[in-house]
Amino acid sequence: MERSGTLALVTGAASGIGEAVARRFSDEGHRVIALDRSERALEQLAGCLSGAIPCVFDLNDLEAIPDLVSGLVREHGAIDVLVNNAGAWCYEPLVDVALDRWEEIYRVNITAPFVLTREVAPGMIERGDGVIVNIASRNAMVSSKGSAAYDSSKAALVALTRTAAGEFAPDNVRVNAICPGVINTPANDDLLDDRETLDNYLKLIPQGRYGEPGEIAGIVHFLTTADARFITGQTLVADGGQMAFSDWKKLFDKD
Repeated sequence: MERSGTLALVTGAASGIGEAVARRFSDEGHRVIALDRSERALEQLAGCLSGAIPCVFDLNDLEAIPDLVSGLVREHGAIDVLVNNAGAWCYEPLVDVALDRWEEIYRVNITAPFVLTREVAPGMIERGDGVIVNIASRNAMVSSKGSAAYDSSKAALVALTRTAAGEFAPDNVRVNAICPGVINTPANDDLLDDRETLDNYLKLIPQGRYGEPGEIAGIVHFLTTADARFITGQTLVADGGQMAFSDWKKLFDKD
């Protein structure tokens, strides 16, 4: 059923942070276009979220994005919020990364958000209102071994955020980025399931824990509200204090 309120397009909405964002917007009484390539997961999500509009789409298909956006607008109305959340990654030494894998990660992490922004923003500019939130990563600022494609693509997403924010600001369209640290999502299951690795890594996080998807969703929602109307072009790090403070002595603690 149609509902009053914001219409948000959320990519990678079938699990993790994207699912939490979709749930938060639904809980706030807004309609959500939940985009993901997993049809089965989207069906499950739509079945338990009021106002959810499932949209099965693979962001690797860049040339189809303009028609996708125009079709969604015709069917569901103007898109008020765009959340570029979907991401791809690989963990390999730089010298071992195949070109096609590199290009796939860039398609999903930076080129697809660029094309979506390019297609959605004109409607926002015309109306004089809109919000875009890009989910980058702490790795956009502090790189990790074996993550060349992921780290550099997320850094590019942060740069895109700044440029878009500056160009769209006169028309009251705000663009911000969020850089999560390690979040308790299926993508991090390997890290979370390894007790020894988990205990050691938590020593690097002042809060002593990983983040939860709902906490990132709360930041996304805040950035779309009137309370954040003077915030644009910013990159907000949510990592439990890991980038801000390092207690290296903890790494050598035996307890």
